[in-house]
Amino acid sequence: MWYKVFDSPMRTYRAICACLFFCCSAVLFFTTPAFGFCFQPNPSVSCEFLDSDAVFVGKVISIRAVPGGQFTDGWYYRLQVEQRFRGPRAATIEVYTGNDSGRFPLQLGHQYLLFATAYKDRLEIADCGNSALFSEAKGAIRELEKLKIPKDARIEGRISFSGIPGNGPHESGVYVVIRGKGRTYSAISNRDGWFRLHLPPGQYSATAQQIPHWSIIPYDLSYDDPEHFVARKGHCSGLQFVATAK
Repeated sequence: MWYKVFDSPMRTYRAICACLFFCCSAVLFFTTPAFGFCFQPNPSVSCEFLDSDAVFVGKVISIRAVPGGQFTDGWYYRLQVEQRFRGPRAATIEVYTGNDSGRFPLQLGHQYLLFATAYKDRLEIADCGNSALFSEAKGAIRELEKLKIPKDARIEGRISFSGIPGNGPHESGVYVVIRGKGRTYSAISNRDGWFRLHLPPGQYSATAQQIPHWSIIPYDLSYDDPEHFVARKGHCSGLQFVATAK
């Protein structure tokens, strides 16, 4: 999910400032940034699958709104499961989405591919990954049908040169060094800025190679903190870096 608890006061402060900036921008210009308040990088299908508690194709059979004063707090949706990739072995599954910037509203009678995460005794969905209408998810479904859970930990990261992750140009050939468990590992970014590798489970830190005219630092809203993260067996860690001109 897009919810995250930061592990250092300064990182929390910078993240709050970033969120406030985007909130103010939305109010002033009546637009929402392309990446909203989702933590970055936006996960691949395989990465989101590994970090989800339920992944399935279902048809919405009921909707229940949760009142919250003047506004609706959120919605519970019950879906008839049509294809299951992971999660409860049940004929129907209920999911929740809050009425906030990360909401992912569903329509009665429509089919969806959903990636849900357990939070506060319920499964939640958000508009921050690969959940989509069934008609728009054929490629993701084909990929899910071939996936297997790895015996080690998967690392997925991206380096953005636009200041806004996911937008603008990216550079290939940037080395990322990951240290932990008394060893050093490396990966190199492709033309879309992505780097991927598998590591033994454990605690790690990642740094990006500095290149001429650019300073590459961890992004404050990175899903996992590149400076200190835990790689878990059978799961995926998401690392986001941004480059700023010197």
